[in-house]
Amino acid sequence: MAGSPPLIGTIVAPLINPNEPEAQVVALSVEAGQAIALGDVVCVLETSKATVDVEADVEGFAGAPQIARDERVSAGQVICDVFATPPEPGQTGRPPSDGSDGAQPRLTRKAARLAAELGVDLAQLPTNRFLTERDIEAVAAPDAGAAELDDEWLASITERSVLVFGGGGLAKTIIEVVRQGDELDPLCVVDDGLPIGKSVLGAPVVGGRDVLLALHEGGLARALNAVGAIGDIGTRVAIFEALDEVGFELPTIVDRTAAVAASAQLADGAQIFAQAVVGSDARVGRGAIVNSGAIVSHDCEIDAYAHVAPGAVLAGEVRVGEAALVGMAATARVGVEIGAGAIVGNASVLRDDVPSGTIVSAGSVWPRE
Repeated sequence: MAGSPPLIGTIVAPLINPNEPEAQVVALSVEAGQAIALGDVVCVLETSKATVDVEADVEGFAGAPQIARDERVSAGQVICDVFATPPEPGQTGRPPSDGSDGAQPRLTRKAARLAAELGVDLAQLPTNRFLTERDIEAVAAPDAGAAELDDEWLASITERSVLVFGGGGLAKTIIEVVRQGDELDPLCVVDDGLPIGKSVLGAPVVGGRDVLLALHEGGLARALNAVGAIGDIGTRVAIFEALDEVGFELPTIVDRTAAVAASAQLADGAQIFAQAVVGSDARVGRGAIVNSGAIVSHDCEIDAYAHVAPGAVLAGEVRVGEAALVGMAATARVGVEIGAGAIVGNASVLRDDVPSGTIVSAGSVWPRE
């Protein structure tokens, strides 16, 4: 049997949007053995905000495509290998496997440079998603540990005290909402990437997730998840799991300007922000977000961890599946079902059901013609 032809390059899926590390394959124009030239379009990827032609950056003959039309791919995922001569069926040109999965971390160029500058051991980085500079900073930062939880500090914990996990924009919004009433008091912030002592709207950062158990054992019983993780919902879900494992209660929060019908049901950890509307007999699941100005009409069901972004409008009886994202100003007609993990782009119009895992591009009408 002839040896495999020389492998001269690999075409990978680009990171189209730093906040959205996955894209959907809407067209595939390369086949095994096909000659490709520099600049040839090998596939078309679509995120909620853009549609991008992926062009060959190396010249040669394509190996078997490693992706398929309509599937979701992650940034950095192999589209196809490129060989010096046409490969025979079954030839890969890759070295024999040693039995391991061979997964390597995938980093943006800036993240890779930062990792090199800081001497980050790549072996400790996750391989299930594309990594940015923030990820590298979190790994490279000294162990946050715990703030000094002395008796005086612990004495400041009351029944109203709540920790906020995450120190970004969503954390600021949540802190502002909590301070509207007298039921909760944002005592501190926990964030894996922020230095101890930094303040988020007056709430001090006391460490990373390794401080959760100490806080809970010190008497802090409740926590709010302020990690939005748009495009990487797994991060938000992982935070909920970490809070559950320690034993924190997960309060539901509602901005005082939101309108929530008396018959609506809000699960633990649900978050309803300014001027949002949750209609009669609507149900908002665990950890789900109905963001500012969004309208969730009567009998809608928003499953766990889903996010209805600012200004989105869901007509009656719409179902949003677990961990799905409905973008800003998107609209869905009566009875539409949005599948789990789907991403509906900003200002898109949904006229029919969206299958699980589908990406609907911004400003488009679904279904695609």
